[in-house]
Amino acid sequence: MRNDISDLLGFIGQDDVWRDRLQDVVAEHLMPALEEFELDDDDLSELLGEPWPGVLWGCGFEDFLGRWYGEENIVDLYLKRRGWKEAALNRDYFAALRDTPVSLYEVSDVKSGTSMVLRDLLGGAEPVTVLEQSATRSLKKWDRIAVRIVAERDRHVISGALLAFSADAVELLSDGLRGALKLKKRDALRPTTDQLRACTPVFTSAWLFTALPRAMLPP
Repeated sequence: MRNDISDLLGFIGQDDVWRDRLQDVVAEHLMPALEEFELDDDDLSELLGEPWPGVLWGCGFEDFLGRWYGEENIVDLYLKRRGWKEAALNRDYFAALRDTPVSLYEVSDVKSGTSMVLRDLLGGAEPVTVLEQSATRSLKKWDRIAVRIVAERDRHVISGALLAFSADAVELLSDGLRGALKLKKRDALRPTTDQLRACTPVFTSAWLFTALPRAMLPP
């Protein structure tokens, strides 16, 4: 199964260093908002409900898969030591997650239960058709989402960590990226792949800083 990460998680859990690194990356995604609103992980679950705690953890996990510590990367290490146990499709998926940064996409041409077209709002790439079942049942044209588009043989799919962005979240994300990249207002926001990787936690923070106030003070 392509998105079965159980063996990879087990591999990470057996090594204190890699387990701590994963926890640190997840904390980079969650702690700015949790500290700002004086919340803990349990509060996050209570306020947002399912499936959001798992999705937010997944944002950190997918970021972690692309992190390098010197010359070490967890996907490389796992595939060298345990790759023989994984199906070819799973090996390719992990490697693609390692190499693919998150970005902000605009949704169009949604075919419920089948596919949708995504346009990268931060890069200059052509719109891409992705095969997807569950997300296409809730998304509609013009929605904005943060996700990874993963090339899979002759098609494209999206990663498991998907955040739908409100207009406020898009604006906050833009401000956060500009601040992180030290851009002026007149500078075009066209981050490189390496810059997107470095700024990945900004996406999660922008979502949380808009989602949490709504959950804490509903209209």
